[in-house]
Amino acid sequence: MKTLQDLDRFAAKGYKSFLISGGLEKDLLVPFMNYLSLLRDLKGRYKLVYNFHVGFPQKRLEEIEDLADIVSFDFFTDPSVMEAVYGFSIDPFHLLKAIETTKVPAIPHITIGIFKGRISQEHQALELLSQRFNSIVLNVFVPTPATKFAGFPPPNLAEVREIFEHAREKFKFIALGCMQPKGQYRRLLQQVVKPFVDVIVKPLSKVEVNFKGCCAFLLSKISKSEVVTNVR
Repeated sequence: MKTLQDLDRFAAKGYKSFLISGGLEKDLLVPFMNYLSLLRDLKGRYKLVYNFHVGFPQKRLEEIEDLADIVSFDFFTDPSVMEAVYGFSIDPFHLLKAIETTKVPAIPHITIGIFKGRISQEHQALELLSQRFNSIVLNVFVPTPATKFAGFPPPNLAEVREIFEHAREKFKFIALGCMQPKGQYRRLLQQVVKPFVDVIVKPLSKVEVNFKGCCAFLLSKISKSEVVTNVR
């Protein structure tokens, strides 16, 4: 996690891909709008690629269509769960329309157990998203200190497995994303989901291919070529 002020320095060192993320403004977007000129300049100068984690847009994001190489977004089907997590909720179909009308490839993300470590609306989200996307990133809830859900455990691994099994039936390409609880849970998690995924971020076992960059870039790449690489 670096600031935009660091981006020039890292690009000069040879880094080529960046995740643009962090926080939400009142319009429910990640606050990147004031930095588009800087991002555009650096992209042209260093031939960079960007994954925009956009937040929860309510309309087409025309401003980033010539800048973003891919868009990542979190998704909820149950407004009450979203309200409990964020303190606000939106119509999921408004979000999907905004994403689908933005002329940038998009990869949806679901955080399993995001509501107090429990399975809530994950299966419904898979069903709805699979009607529109062939790839998905599945993260797993991590209890975060100083948050209202800090005292809740990660979701039950058997239930997590069921989510991945369901996703395997619905999506062509699946990634276990970067949000994973640490320690023994992560080891068991990766073992449990390995039969159902095409990409594992932060693998604990050695793999032949070690892709550098956000898993959304890799999913976009393999979905276009339809050649599944080894997990990373």
